[in-house]
Amino acid sequence: MKKFAFCPACRHALVNRVEDHNRYRLCPQCGEKYFTNPLPSAVAFVRNPNGELLVIKRGVEPGRGRWALPSGFIEENERPEQTVVRELREETGIRGRIRRLIGVYTEPTVLYGYVLLIAYELDGIGGRLKAGSDTTNARFVPVDRLPEIPFAGHRAIIRDGLGRPPDAEARIEVLRSKITEVTITKTVLFYNGSIGIDGAIMDRAHLCEGEKVHVLNYDNGERFITYTIRERSGSGAVILYGPAAHKGKRGDRICVLSYAQVPLDQARDFQPTVIAPHKKNRVRR
Repeated sequence: MKKFAFCPACRHALVNRVEDHNRYRLCPQCGEKYFTNPLPSAVAFVRNPNGELLVIKRGVEPGRGRWALPSGFIEENERPEQTVVRELREETGIRGRIRRLIGVYTEPTVLYGYVLLIAYELDGIGGRLKAGSDTTNARFVPVDRLPEIPFAGHRAIIRDGLGRPPDAEARIEVLRSKITEVTITKTVLFYNGSIGIDGAIMDRAHLCEGEKVHVLNYDNGERFITYTIRERSGSGAVILYGPAAHKGKRGDRICVLSYAQVPLDQARDFQPTVIAPHKKNRVRR
């Protein structure tokens, strides 16, 4: 989704800001803030009397040529319930009646950013099954022989719609953020073990103060686990405190890694934040 470069109100150039770990664009002249909010979409979960699930092959991006559930963006003058009925008919030729709300999900996409998915189970009450707008195929498929569906949100909807035990109970640890090649500016031995990092770098990497991190030293091969301390924003400070001070010296280049526990069915689509500051540990704009 395209982001504003200039303020729509006063035409002044916008700047990036982070507040409570949320990114937004700020106009320094008039003070307007512009957040990138998720686009709302409605998703249809429909089964025939044989228990087969209705899926479509997408004719447009994202996921062109891939299988998914019927879905579409909510228009300004629509309720989500109206959208899901409309999209079902436009994409598959099937007229539907809502049975229940399955749940609300999010889906990260390259084209639109995050999309908010509102999923409904519907009964088919008429129409003729055929590929429609934005689709190249539409068919009912046995639930034990579903095609590969690339969207984690759609897979979660199918899981919940079928009432299966959630794979989300199985969670794995994945890379959440990476700060690569910052330089140690100071070591302080007599202090509780931790690593101090310029607050601007922490914000860009979405690190919280006190968060557990892995630290890798490129120059001596040391690797250790500690927690973060927030240093003054813009200071360029990267400081090893306490016993960690034995793991590196001023001028050493290090990498800082943080991790997150995510549901197994979302791990493949999880995108970490990776930043590479300039010399003197300055955050790239």
